[in-house]
Amino acid sequence: MLTARRESLLGLVVDEYVETALPVSSRALVARHGLGVSPATVRNELAKLEDEGYITHPHTSAGRVPSDQGYRYYVEVLMTEQPLEADEARTIAHQFHQAEGSLDDWLALAAAVLAASVANAVVVTRPHSPLPRVRNVQLVQLRRDVALMVVVLDDGAVRERVLPLPGAAEQADLHALSERLAGHVGGRSASAIRRDVEAMEDGELRALAGTVVDLAEEHRTWQETFLEGLPALLQQPEFARGEQMLDAVRRLESYEVGRLLEATEPEAPGDTRVVIGSENPQREMHDWSMVVARYGDDDAVGTVAVVGPTRMHYERTIPRVRFVAALMGNLLHEARA
Repeated sequence: MLTARRESLLGLVVDEYVETALPVSSRALVARHGLGVSPATVRNELAKLEDEGYITHPHTSAGRVPSDQGYRYYVEVLMTEQPLEADEARTIAHQFHQAEGSLDDWLALAAAVLAASVANAVVVTRPHSPLPRVRNVQLVQLRRDVALMVVVLDDGAVRERVLPLPGAAEQADLHALSERLAGHVGGRSASAIRRDVEAMEDGELRALAGTVVDLAEEHRTWQETFLEGLPALLQQPEFARGEQMLDAVRRLESYEVGRLLEATEPEAPGDTRVVIGSENPQREMHDWSMVVARYGDDDAVGTVAVVGPTRMHYERTIPRVRFVAALMGNLLHEARA
């Protein structure tokens, strides 16, 4: 643990840097906060904080900035969350309950509302089952030698694949084959189907069941995402140069961001996790932080996350991510009741 004085100075450095995006000097801290000690004393304490890894300083400046370790200490020990005011909470809840439409409309709304509240990028993922079961499977004729397999999973997802047929087939033949296939895979998870695939004597049926397994497992590892708040994110000083902007857009709009959220999401719905800088599993995201919450239940779970630079207003962001995730969980429960 740090001494009370160093804790106070670390908190001030974090608050100042998050607010201004400028390295913080000892002289500025004394002038702005009336610390009652000399700049030399503050400078010595900042040097000790730097030696202990809580702050660092850019080579071009005498001021200090928080390190990932410093942000972590701030979040876990020093920070006081800024919960939503009653009016803000009512406004957000009202927007959700007034919205009508599909689940996709709700997901897009959640991303937009949270992005407006925190002025940062927000990613929301569609809820999915950790072990989705096959609800239905159909084979649809495209040509006499080509069919489309349509697999419907129990979380509402639809996966498709075009398949060549070994010989000419009519739609009636494909319908009969679909019914036989559904008898083997309907209501079962990919892992359960896989256990029985090799035991199937019918080679054609065995190959089709294997394709169903592939599609179900692809869905399990695929995260459809809804992204909002990119303009606000790109206005931050960290993205002042064009190449930095392009890199940020590429990362947030990539397929990989869904997998990154899955790798960092909390264990239980309702929990919130903060991932700071080098704590990210992907090296390319070591200048970024994420505040991630799960929503849903054991049958279907999704993710709500704020993604931005490590210089983030954690005290505002964390309670708002938690609030929106709780709203999404309640709406999902009501929709399935």
